[in-house]
Amino acid sequence: MQSGSQILLSIDKGIDVIHSQIQTIDQQNNTQSQKLVALQTMQAERYKRMAKIRLDNVLSGELSLGLDRVSQRVDEILKERVKAIHMLQEQIKSTKVQMNDHHQQRAQLHALTIQATERLDTAEAATQNRLKGEPAYLAQLEKAETAARVAKHADDKMQQAQSAREQKGKPYENEQLFMYLWQRSYGTSQYKANPFIRFLDKWVARLCDFDKARPNYAMLLEIPKRLSEHAQRLLSAADLAFAELIALEKKAAEEDGIPELKKSMQQAQEKLDQCDHQIEDAEKHLQALEMEQSAFSSGDDAPFKEAIKILSSTFEQEPVQVLQDYARATTTTEDDLLVQEMDATKVTTQQIQQSVTDNKRVQQRYLERMRELQDIRNRFKQQHFDSIHSEFINSEGLAMQLNQFLQGMISASILWSTIQREQRYRKIEANPGFGSGGFEQRQGTWHFPFPRNWGGGTSRGNGGGSSDGGFTTGGGF
Repeated sequence: MQSGSQILLSIDKGIDVIHSQIQTIDQQNNTQSQKLVALQTMQAERYKRMAKIRLDNVLSGELSLGLDRVSQRVDEILKERVKAIHMLQEQIKSTKVQMNDHHQQRAQLHALTIQATERLDTAEAATQNRLKGEPAYLAQLEKAETAARVAKHADDKMQQAQSAREQKGKPYENEQLFMYLWQRSYGTSQYKANPFIRFLDKWVARLCDFDKARPNYAMLLEIPKRLSEHAQRLLSAADLAFAELIALEKKAAEEDGIPELKKSMQQAQEKLDQCDHQIEDAEKHLQALEMEQSAFSSGDDAPFKEAIKILSSTFEQEPVQVLQDYARATTTTEDDLLVQEMDATKVTTQQIQQSVTDNKRVQQRYLERMRELQDIRNRFKQQHFDSIHSEFINSEGLAMQLNQFLQGMISASILWSTIQREQRYRKIEANPGFGSGGFEQRQGTWHFPFPRNWGGGTSRGNGGGSSDGGFTTGGGF
């Protein structure tokens, strides 16, 4: 079993692991991209050497001059690119410092929130213990519990009667002759018709035995209505008893200074939530910057593409192709060696490009996984699963699933479902189910109205009643 804060720390570490994997791929791609530029530059030098060997002075001079101009232009582009990368790295560094400050601030705010929560919890526990010894409060609690139990039982009986009405009413409602007379209010003071129609309706009534069936159907409709009115009266009485109970609890809480403690706790929680929003915004900004950095590392940025395009288009020009074909047709050792080196460079270039493509595909999966885990962490914080009242039962199983998620073996939805399933609320000193906190579908006085499965069960006063089917609410008719 681990606390919510410990689980949150594990999630943070998981995000750091994925981020480290992304940075490693960035470094690999950056190295490969630099190799691509170096290979293309070396290729240009080989063409210049080959031109001096095999071409006449005029053509050789023109080609060398053209290649020099290309190299100069590429150098200018790459220098500007280095400046852009440096500026981006400074932005990333600054954002990381800002995020680190936010995380340190969150740790402090979380500690203050825990302290404020503990003070409130201790004060509420003291108030609850005091109320346990006050006869007037205990009497009102018993009155409210009894009223809630009776009201719920009346509501159950009303629901049963409504269900019986729907089931037992079908034979009547499926009989067209009966429903014709019923809708015309036949047999009541509201019935109106001329003598001839009265004669026909009387004949129809004899056919469907209407006079005998009408009272039974009328009673079938009346019972749910009467029970509903009765249940509503009892619910109003239960509401009044509960309101009086709340008034006693609030009075006791005010005497013990609980409203001020509650306000302090809420203010601390609001500051913590605000800090979490700042962290989310900083993370999004950092992700955008790192995506731009990844583009530089993998050669997807505009300056790099322009440099490669300039070099590649130069090698595709006619003089260069003529030079290469001429070199292949000769038996001179020096230019043959240059051709072999250029062919090998092309193969290496293709291999590097494929490696970068594969790395980008893997990196994209890591990025998606990191965003999903960050989303889980944000939801974890939003639901205050890291509060002092939150704990996780099967922490070992949860840790195993977190590792499986990091390895891509399970989805984010499965991991989040496991977190929700293993999370439980626990009481420290104050009992969230004490007094008004033990009533279903009602907001109690105490600050921690945990879900009904907190601590493995509910508190007293669930508003239940007998299940023997008898009408015990004292309101028969």
